[in-house]
Amino acid sequence: MKKCEPPPINYGDGLGWCTPYMYVCFNDECKLYVNGWANLKNNYNKIASYRCMCYPDNGMFDAMCVFSPDGLKGQIVEE
Repeated sequence: MKKCEPPPINYGDGLGWCTPYMYVCFNDECKLYVNGWANLKNNYNKIASYRCMCYPDNGMFDAMCVFSPDGLKGQIVEE
């Protein structure tokens, strides 16, 4: 997982991410990511997938939607 800034635009409730950074998995062989493309296409007719993310303050994991293989890569924080 890589440290990332939250996306500048919020989809959903609009309340924001409530964290200055998060950790996101960029493993393109991850089953969540690989299977997400077909799941979102078959169920919602959307070209998108999921990446696993983790909140640093509480260690909770969630799935974040990405719309291309490069989605969120511009948010990676180099340390």
